[in-house]
Amino acid sequence: MARADDKPSADLRYTTDIMGVAAGGERRGVRWMGRLDLDLDSGTDLLGLAGAHAHADIFLLHGGGFSVRDAGDAQVVSNIDAPYAVRPFEAWVEAPLSGGVRVKAGLVDLNSEFDVQSVGSLFLNSSFGIAPDYSQSGLNGPSIFPVTSPGLVVAVERPRWTLRTAIFDAVPGDPNHPHRTLPGRFGRNGALLSVEGEMKIGDGGELQLGAWYYTDRFARLDGNGRGRSAGAYVQYEQTFAGDEKTGALRGWIRAGQAAAEVNDIGLYVGGGFSWGTDDRSYGVAVAHARLGDPALRAFAAAFTPRYRAETAIEVTATHRLTKWLQVQPDVQYVRHPSWGAAADALVLGLRLHFAIK
Repeated sequence: MARADDKPSADLRYTTDIMGVAAGGERRGVRWMGRLDLDLDSGTDLLGLAGAHAHADIFLLHGGGFSVRDAGDAQVVSNIDAPYAVRPFEAWVEAPLSGGVRVKAGLVDLNSEFDVQSVGSLFLNSSFGIAPDYSQSGLNGPSIFPVTSPGLVVAVERPRWTLRTAIFDAVPGDPNHPHRTLPGRFGRNGALLSVEGEMKIGDGGELQLGAWYYTDRFARLDGNGRGRSAGAYVQYEQTFAGDEKTGALRGWIRAGQAAAEVNDIGLYVGGGFSWGTDDRSYGVAVAHARLGDPALRAFAAAFTPRYRAETAIEVTATHRLTKWLQVQPDVQYVRHPSWGAAADALVLGLRLHFAIK
């Protein structure tokens, strides 16, 4: 969740990945992709309302297509891999109400509020941001990178627990015109409803329980009519030793399930560990996405060989060289990319993150 400073501000960020397939995948190759963000914040007390503020994020994306053309994986090894675009990513207004209630409305990144994996944010693979049982649902995904939709979030926040609820337009952007800035007609395919509870456990632990549901029905994968798209997930994070200043050992595990009748990925299990500080850290993580039975049968009839699961293993490290530059070498091994459509892939990458404030 973004927090505004007292005064209006503008920040410029650029994240770039240089990634190559060292073995396997669809083909050998190296690709340069990037994401440039201009963040604008109004400062607090917008229009004289105590604590209210507005935020906008306008981005430029370039060089996408690495997973589709090179690595061949379904979970997407880089979380900035997306088609070329210049458009607003977020544009919302947020205000606190009485009793610890917070309201946010506008173009909202669902993953800034729901299924947030703070340990997983170290890693490059998209599944360690928002997991694929959730991110690959709907006609064009939920309201997440790279396309968001109008939404309303209401959160009740207490010292030891938080409850979030939200309603989003079910189809972000226009799947037939991916470069359009403005969304299509609001509510044209129903709504996406999200709920999540978060609770602090003991010393350094945090438990999240979430669920989501689309109000419209979707075509079943077996071709027999239409069915409901819904899912649920559970996630636990724990700090095992140390602290953020001297170095902390942290870990997390997440499991999620989606309605297999209409969603390819019926089950996901992932997690990992990180060690370090904000300036220097190291991590290893695993993402395991499994097809549901209807998707497995449908894919097996069209392609061979086909496997039930795709598994990605990532080892990464970050080092802040200056206040404005952070470097991150990265290695990923993907077993059965896209359920066996491509050979097992070894991917080498380097991320550079520039920040100008």
